[in-house]
Amino acid sequence: MANKRETKMDGLAEILSALEKMGVDVKSEKLQNMIKKESQCIIDTAKSLAPADTGNMRNSIGFITKMDKDNRERVLIGLNGNYYNHYLGVMFEYGTVARIQESTGRYTGQLGTQRAFMRPAMDQNRNRVIEGIKKGVDQIIADLAKKNNLIYK
Repeated sequence: MANKRETKMDGLAEILSALEKMGVDVKSEKLQNMIKKESQCIIDTAKSLAPADTGNMRNSIGFITKMDKDNRERVLIGLNGNYYNHYLGVMFEYGTVARIQESTGRYTGQLGTQRAFMRPAMDQNRNRVIEGIKKGVDQIIADLAKKNNLIYK
């Protein structure tokens, strides 16, 4: 979404910090792909909750990949740039108030009450994603240990 507020999942930062201290490149494409795989359920849920008048907005929900190289330790989810009305997502997520033109007093409409789909998708899948990422990171560590002839677990 176009919202500047970032949602963080507790525990992931600590895991990434510990890996960095061990010399692991936490900003790898492998880590990002694993996080994407584990986060797909958020996209699926958001699509199921999104208003589907035409289906255009719902179909545009996905990973925002234009900044992937700078954000290997995270993924961005929202409405992709192909959706011509990307600002409508924010309006549905948070609702709008009645709009009245100041100069004429003419009522120009209201989208209505909040019909959130992104926040509930995140909330519903938070624990599942966190656990999946922890398991994925554990597998990355196990693979590194095996590669370096170390015993892990």
